[in-house]
Amino acid sequence: MKGHKDIGEFIENFDKTIQLICKETLKPRNLSHTFAKGKSVPWWTEALTTLRKRTNTLRRRYQRTLNNEELRENRKNRYFEGKWMYQAAIRKEKITHENNTATQYLRTTRGMQCTSFPREKHETRKR
Repeated sequence: MKGHKDIGEFIENFDKTIQLICKETLKPRNLSHTFAKGKSVPWWTEALTTLRKRTNTLRRRYQRTLNNEELRENRKNRYFEGKWMYQAAIRKEKITHENNTATQYLRTTRGMQCTSFPREKHETRKR
C-alpha cells in the first residue's frame, strides 16, 4: 500500500480489477441456452434431431394429402414407418446412455459390489 495515496483509491482499483477478472473469466449462466441448442436431455444426439425432422416432414406430407386416396395411404405408411424408426432410435439411445452411465459408475466405485438386498416382509394389518 506504499504506492497508493489513499486507501479508498486502492479499494476502488482492487474492486475494478476483481470485477474485470470475473467478467472475462466467468460467463453468466444462461438457462435458455440449453434449450436453444435443442439438447435438454443427455442422451439426445444429432441423429435423433435429423430423424425427428424427417418424421415431422413425413407427417406433414401425409396430413396435407387429401384428394388422392392411394397417395395418402402410401404417405401414411411411410409416415408410420418413419415414426416407428424414430421411436426405436430414441429407445436405443436411452438404453445405451443408461448402460454407459451405470458402467461408468461401477468403474469409479471399483471396490464396491453391486448387489441387491432381499426385501423385508412387511406385516399385514388386520382390519
